[in-house]
Amino acid sequence: MRPHKIGCGAAYPTGLSLRFMTTVADHVPDAPDVPSPADLAAGLMSSADVLCDRLVERILSAEHSYTESTRLTPEQLRGACMDNMVSMLRALSESTPMDLDSARAAGRLKAEQGVPLAALLHAFRLGGRMIWESLLALADGNADAALLAMAAEVWAIVDVYSDAAADAYREAADLRALEDFDSRRLLIRTLFGDRGSDPSAVQDALRAFLIPETGTFVVVSAEVSTDGVRTTATAESAVNALGVDSVWDTAVDGHLGLLCAGSAADLTTAVDALGSLYGSRIGVSGVFGRAHTTASAVEEARLARRCAPVGSTRVVRYDTAPVSLLLVRNPGAGSLAAQQILGPVLDLPADERDSLLGTLDAWFDARGSTAGAAERLHYHRNTILYRLRRIHDLTGRNFSDPVHAAELFVGLRSVQLLG
Repeated sequence: MRPHKIGCGAAYPTGLSLRFMTTVADHVPDAPDVPSPADLAAGLMSSADVLCDRLVERILSAEHSYTESTRLTPEQLRGACMDNMVSMLRALSESTPMDLDSARAAGRLKAEQGVPLAALLHAFRLGGRMIWESLLALADGNADAALLAMAAEVWAIVDVYSDAAADAYREAADLRALEDFDSRRLLIRTLFGDRGSDPSAVQDALRAFLIPETGTFVVVSAEVSTDGVRTTATAESAVNALGVDSVWDTAVDGHLGLLCAGSAADLTTAVDALGSLYGSRIGVSGVFGRAHTTASAVEEARLARRCAPVGSTRVVRYDTAPVSLLLVRNPGAGSLAAQQILGPVLDLPADERDSLLGTLDAWFDARGSTAGAAERLHYHRNTILYRLRRIHDLTGRNFSDPVHAAELFVGLRSVQLLG
């Protein structure tokens, strides 16, 4: 982006211009009768300090972002102005290539200190105007034609320096954004990772994300489907709209989120919204009151998510699925139980096996109600009864026996969770 050129006719208040010209005249050597533009520029070198002080005043007056910046010191601003003022005057007075190091340094400095790019470019335009006004004052009516020719050169130099500063600014800003991103990622990993041996690092992460040490928290572990939520920003916006604060991380197995709310009920509302948003398996840790225990809650949330069958859209809370938790914690024992309990059913052709297991799942969801299972599956009640008797015949387990029913439930959950 090239800076907008300011016409030479734009004026500051008359009193300021007269005071400025008097100051310059007191600090420059007497001009020859017919000075060349290069001679005039060289003559300004001796009053660079005065010009720089005046330029700093104009920048601070015209650009509030410089005064509002808490990181850019007056010494840094003056140093950048001085370096660029001298460099521009040298480019105008000597037949040497322009040295843009000062412009690039100014661009990097302003980016690092958070000064807007527009303010940086405006400062260069003010510097160009300062040089032009100084040349006019020093010429004192002489070499008018030469000065007019030099006007284009002054603003061309301003353009070149501005472009160099802007390029350096953008490079520094990109690097700073990358460093900020890396720092944020490190803090997030500290918060969600197991850092019990380094409590100070966790404390730093909590402060960085403005997370209170005590409150009402849960961690969610959400599976990311190919056609579902792609970024954690979407999830963060969804829960923030409900008055729930959150911090999110993108992990290998999906998204992790730490939710903080005023009450457990608010967290429940947020979790329900996430279930609708993701449309995939979500695991939710138990509610906890100290943010320092987030790492253990992450493990709970991941285990809870594994308690939902693959391909389902269930939201499973860690403290509501004890049987499933036992199975996913000990998958070897779960697979053995499935084979011992449902082996004859699992050996059937795929269509028959799936219909029997689907009926068994609906029956348990209906709390052992044959009519309820029939309603869920849109079958006649007699069809449900026939399939349940078929499972009884194959497994030897009677549905009216609570122990047998419990074994069938464990076997079914093992098949659903462990394959």
